Amino acid sequence: MRHPLLAPDLRELVADREEKVLRDFFASHHPAAAAELIDDLEPADAQYVLNLLSGRARSEIFSYLDPPLQDGIAQLMDRGALAALVSAMSHDERADLITRLPEERTQQILPLLAQAEREDIRRLTAYKESTAGAVMTSDYATVPAELTAAAAIERLRHEAPDRETIYYCYVVDEHRRLMGFVSLKNLILAPPGRRVADIMQTEVISSVVDEDQEVTAGKLMEYDLLALPIVDHENRLVGIVTHDDVADVIVEEATEDVYRMAGVGPLEDSYLRTPFLTMWGKRSFWLAVLFVGEFLTMTALVSYEDAFKKFPGLVLFIPLIISAGGNCGSQSATIITRALALGEVSPANWFRVVWHEVLMGASLGLALGAIGFLRALLTPEHALGGIAVHQIAIVVATGVAVVVVCGNLVGATLPLILKRLGLDPALMSNPFVASLVDVTGIVAYFAIAEAFLM
Repeated sequence: MRHPLLAPDLRELVADREEKVLRDFFASHHPAAAAELIDDLEPADAQYVLNLLSGRARSEIFSYLDPPLQDGIAQLMDRGALAALVSAMSHDERADLITRLPEERTQQILPLLAQAEREDIRRLTAYKESTAGAVMTSDYATVPAELTAAAAIERLRHEAPDRETIYYCYVVDEHRRLMGFVSLKNLILAPPGRRVADIMQTEVISSVVDEDQEVTAGKLMEYDLLALPIVDHENRLVGIVTHDDVADVIVEEATEDVYRMAGVGPLEDSYLRTPFLTMWGKRSFWLAVLFVGEFLTMTALVSYEDAFKKFPGLVLFIPLIISAGGNCGSQSATIITRALALGEVSPANWFRVVWHEVLMGASLGLALGAIGFLRALLTPEHALGGIAVHQIAIVVATGVAVVVVCGNLVGATLPLILKRLGLDPALMSNPFVASLVDVTGIVAYFAIAEAFLM
């Protein structure tokens, strides 16, 4: 939630260099709320504010800032301060920051970090983008199987300040192969002298390090877990993905799908922070592709020039016909794309999907066709160019019904085809559906008109 009244106050405090007031100001705010306020500042002013805070508060607030602002601040900080900030950040967040920074800047700060931190960053940044390894953290808790519950709790008490979560403790062997896990609740409730090996769960839901991040997020949600262990191909534990990481993945994937379904290239920054030319480029390319695709609609119209001349009243109902098909097609594309994303359907279910959409299209087409029939009956006869009102009503009703069925089929099958080809089902689904249905709608409408009127 934005703070419209506080943001100007903050800028004024920064301009006046009210250090004590600023420290008190941020001491009373949650790090996320503080970051939301700082997001409205320029990098130089944001750096000034962060420098007033303690190391822990600085890293907590910094982790909530938008990535572009983080990058701007990191470029302004001296190498010692930036190294200290990176060292205090959580493992996965500092790896993300290092990945985004220029190579020259990275080389300046890495020598200032402890060797263990450098190795951890190197491992986390080596994984391919959009995989489980790219979103995991190496900040997890492990306990040996031979420890007693009391000893395990004592160990966790010492490790807790340096771990992202200790609710799940993972049990590994001497080669770090994942043997099982035990929850903190089970450790507390178990008899103090009972061994971890006797209370741990050996059936572990996990993801492989190179698995797609969306699949990993789906597993964590499906099994309602707080964290999911990530293993390599030899079942060695290399990290965990926590619920907050999954929330970020879900938002990222959903945002990309929304942009692609609208025919817009995904934005890397917020709307207001995206440069005008970048936004223009994201939108213009696909608009141009769709614009050229609409040439087919024009070609279809030209091919029915004789019907135009003989029955000019047909033109009145073209928008009604193509909009009905386009809207139904977009609905189907959205529903099927979401079902594919959630794993509810797959390309192997194409026959059931097609049959379902034929029935749905027929029922929707009859309902919309009936509305179109009534609307056509109300058209003044002098506007129809010699066509009887009852005739145009039948043509419109039939055309709407047929085009709605076609729109449903196109909208349902296009995401399935894209998925089968290994592409994102959301990729241009709605715009392409609208373009295809425009063409098929024109062809179907005039074919029906010729059959009834000529």
